[in-house]
Amino acid sequence: MKKVVPNGAAVKAFREQLEKLSTQKEMANEIGVSVRKLRMIENENAPIAVVTAERLAKALQVHRERIITPEATPVAVAEAGGRAISAACMEDEDRLIPRHDYDIASTTSDEGQLYSEAARSNDLACVIETKLDDETGAYAQELFDILGGLTWEKRSILEDIPPATEIALRRRLRQLIVLLKGNDVWIYQTSVLRRLPERYTVAEDDEPCTYQNRFVVALGPPGEYGETTMRVPIDHGQPFILPAWSRFRKTLTVETDVPARVR
Repeated sequence: MKKVVPNGAAVKAFREQLEKLSTQKEMANEIGVSVRKLRMIENENAPIAVVTAERLAKALQVHRERIITPEATPVAVAEAGGRAISAACMEDEDRLIPRHDYDIASTTSDEGQLYSEAARSNDLACVIETKLDDETGAYAQELFDILGGLTWEKRSILEDIPPATEIALRRRLRQLIVLLKGNDVWIYQTSVLRRLPERYTVAEDDEPCTYQNRFVVALGPPGEYGETTMRVPIDHGQPFILPAWSRFRKTLTVETDVPARVR
């Protein structure tokens, strides 16, 4: 699996600017890694998979390039508010992120991962990028029904899933994964942090919005040359503007004299 080298200082700086997901525990849970792994990313620039980098960038609400060290390029560092920020963050133009976009989904054969991601997501989006016959179509429908039923859209967030039910569902997910893969249908997955309400124009700065996590599950063919990822369509809920580095730097400067919070 291809890995990239993150710029830990930039990751930490962007994380600490968030109102939500600002603690290491919250962010680690959001992107599906351990707190120890996130510390290694921020403090040691520990290499991470491309799909993890994509999730991290979305959770931080920045483009992946802003938190990844360019290959074969020295990392330029500037001091802003006492934090080191890489040159990868220093784009000087605002960028429009469209509502309908594409993301990189990663293949999985782990029923536990599918179960956990669905159970902590608001809803499920299904993508089919391969031909299905009656048999595989039935497997796919059951897979999507199980995962969709685990999302908060279908069940109360306050409702615990009984252990016996979880065991039965995970066992069936495992069976469906094997049945689909045996018919050359691979399962790919990613997550999207969506801004709501849904709209097709950029919201005003003072317009209230909420965030929801969407679990995206795609069915596609096996990687012809050993690829483990696939490009899939996603919906951000609404378009938004990624601020230029100069605007982000002003935010950091304002915070210079503010005592650091305990995270």
